[in-house]
Amino acid sequence: MHHKKLIEAHGLFYGGWEYRAPYYDDYMRNKNWEEWSSGSVSIGEIQKLFNFIRRWDYHFKGNPEVFKKIFEYVYPTIKQLQHKKIEDTNLADEQLRRNIQEVFDRVADCPGTGRYESTDASKILHAILPDLFVMWDDKIRDGMVAGGHYGAVYANVFLLKVQGELEEAIKTCMDEEHLGRKEAIEFICEQCNGKVLAKLADEYNYMKYTKRCPSL
Repeated sequence: MHHKKLIEAHGLFYGGWEYRAPYYDDYMRNKNWEEWSSGSVSIGEIQKLFNFIRRWDYHFKGNPEVFKKIFEYVYPTIKQLQHKKIEDTNLADEQLRRNIQEVFDRVADCPGTGRYESTDASKILHAILPDLFVMWDDKIRDGMVAGGHYGAVYANVFLLKVQGELEEAIKTCMDEEHLGRKEAIEFICEQCNGKVLAKLADEYNYMKYTKRCPSL
């Protein structure tokens, strides 16, 4: 992926192709980051997250009480994943991928509805760890991976593919803008209103596979 495609997709995503785009910024601006980092998150804060999820998926019926227990259970693993970024994380590490898979599967199973919520799990986990987890949906999965929608595919196939595409974007920016790696990442994010690469990857995938934007 060329870095200019990331920038183009961001402009399209916020430029009228997706009317719900501002909902993400509203939530991320108003969430209580300290609660999510502490491992003891309140029901009110979980409800705030679930309200954001429902703005994208009105079928979502997550149970905050159930989620609170699951979050507290997986928090030790989530804490290990804090501060990791999709562009720099060593996804060749099998234990790391197992940790991602375990957290993903437990969150996807936890709403209390009896359904495995793969798309919503990716959104929830991105909201908690926005630099590492990349959101997906049915059309993105169909376009990028094969083998299902469970945590094993997410951790072992999807994230690796996203990371590879981001690496290409970083390298094209380094070459064309004559920048070091860190500066290239900063350049891309600055061109996209400060969004992190994990979010920009989602916007690109969404515009390409979900919205079928012809220029991407």
